[in-house]
Amino acid sequence: MNDCYIDLHLHIDGAVSPATAIAVAKMEGIALPTTDEKELLSYLEVPKDSKDLVDYLKTFDLPVSLMQSRAAISEVTYRVQEDLRAQGVIYAELRFAPQLHTQKGLTQRDVVEAALEGLERSPLKSNLILCCMRFADNQAANLETVRVAEEFLNKGVVGLDIAGSEADGPIENYADIFQKAKESGIPFTIHAGEAAGADSVRKAVEMGASRIGHGVRSVEDASVLKLLADRKIPLELCPTSNLNTRVFETLADFPLKKLMDNGVIVTINSDNPIVSATNVKREMQILKEQFQLSDKDIRQLLINAANVSFADTATKEYIKNE
Repeated sequence: MNDCYIDLHLHIDGAVSPATAIAVAKMEGIALPTTDEKELLSYLEVPKDSKDLVDYLKTFDLPVSLMQSRAAISEVTYRVQEDLRAQGVIYAELRFAPQLHTQKGLTQRDVVEAALEGLERSPLKSNLILCCMRFADNQAANLETVRVAEEFLNKGVVGLDIAGSEADGPIENYADIFQKAKESGIPFTIHAGEAAGADSVRKAVEMGASRIGHGVRSVEDASVLKLLADRKIPLELCPTSNLNTRVFETLADFPLKKLMDNGVIVTINSDNPIVSATNVKREMQILKEQFQLSDKDIRQLLINAANVSFADTATKEYIKNE
């Protein structure tokens, strides 16, 4: 296996290890359910009997509660990067929703500044993707996320996303958000084709998404596969996460080969390393074993990730050289 990895779809709040949670809680004077790392993992990892994406998302409550000050956000961001470096990751795009971290008075701008400070503390080459959220009444908060993304674009922030339960928020409800992003020249990826079907992927592409988060259910519609291939819209695949949320029951059901055989550009990512008890290296390994991928296949997946990242040209060249 290659010793260099790229992770383009990783949620910071899904990557908070027990050690990080304990350190930040101590720093912030927050009481945790336990200070035993092994026991704490049961609060941070998705339960084995998780039924769907809604169940899966409950796991984020604890990490988000710890990330409500500048110091905490900076520390978590730094520590997540150091964990990634130890795994052999050479470039990462870390995403999170600034609006979830304003519960104790920070503005979204404060939140992003703190995360950028955390980025600068680690030698890992990383950038931020800011997530809007699929909530019922948060248009103002989402528009603020777009505004902050525009302010810090190419200064550590490289794109936008929208996260949350697809069932609760069809992508067409947020068309104005992405229209504003397009007008501001901000590239964006959209979570689609995970909890919702192939049509959600089509709508995300029509909305102008440069990449699709997950997108695996595009295999349910041949015309959507053709659309992705023709427009060269890459998918950010996260296999273990899809098993956790019951998109697929077994890894054998994961449609990697069907996507590749239909000319769709795919990348392999971790999504939420702690929540899903995985990392991008492990995701590559399990796919290699399940689908008998060659070293050439693995190399192509890594080149795909470098090419479709939101990084600047110099960073892309650095990644490919590595």
